[in-house]
Amino acid sequence: MKNIVLILLLFFSNISFAKVTLEKLDEYDKFHRQYALLYISESIEKEDVQSFQEAIDKINTEGLHVKYDSVIMRDSRGGNVVSAKKISRIIRKNKLSTAVPRNRYCNSACLYVFIGGICRMGLGKIGIHRGFSPYDFQRRITLDEARETTDKLYNDDIKFFDEMNARSSIVSMSNQVPNWTIKYLSHDEKLQYGFYSTIEEYEAERIQEVTMNTGKSKDELMTSLEDRYYELNNTKPISKLKQFFMNKLGFEFKKEDPIYPRCSEQLFLNDIN
Repeated sequence: MKNIVLILLLFFSNISFAKVTLEKLDEYDKFHRQYALLYISESIEKEDVQSFQEAIDKINTEGLHVKYDSVIMRDSRGGNVVSAKKISRIIRKNKLSTAVPRNRYCNSACLYVFIGGICRMGLGKIGIHRGFSPYDFQRRITLDEARETTDKLYNDDIKFFDEMNARSSIVSMSNQVPNWTIKYLSHDEKLQYGFYSTIEEYEAERIQEVTMNTGKSKDELMTSLEDRYYELNNTKPISKLKQFFMNKLGFEFKKEDPIYPRCSEQLFLNDIN
């Protein structure tokens, strides 16, 4: 009997819904809520929408605390765009952040899920390309039909990115990349698209909440973030050897990308959560 109970406990501590994984941790926050990791990986399919909603329902029912307050994109190669948009809206409704950890990737339709976060932290690779044709090629289509369909898909994406407070110009960039290859966004491109930070309106809402609950001023909160940024990016003096190569031989060394405060820090979740 003890062995059966142990097996059941092990089974329910790590619950996987297809490519949606909810993993309970043996860790608790200061309010004694159990931490859990929420992952999305592999290909995003139609059934994953229900799986993700079931994971969210379980989190809310059991009072779990999502670790880092973020849905983790863990090596997702994309998949069904319609499903990705639905999952994205669930993330936004529950005011969760999203993250692509270093050495992980979020490709193609995964981007639609990623932008659902009220704060996005794209430390890993984010790959974009043109969507696949919706045609099954069972009949010959005219050029006008093809143009009408691609225009509709393009306009739908523009509206969705606007809805998710993301710069819609990334849709145009994606459409220039054939679907049989992929372009990974550079650090500067991710920074320009807001993939290291909190959406402005949610930042403002959160600052107001924290100031009312802690008595800290907006200036104090923003200064703490600025201090944290410089703490993370405390640059060391250039070594004499490096100076020699740069000044005498004209060498150029790759500049390291900045490190950004985590979404939980940007949203001041440690202040009252």
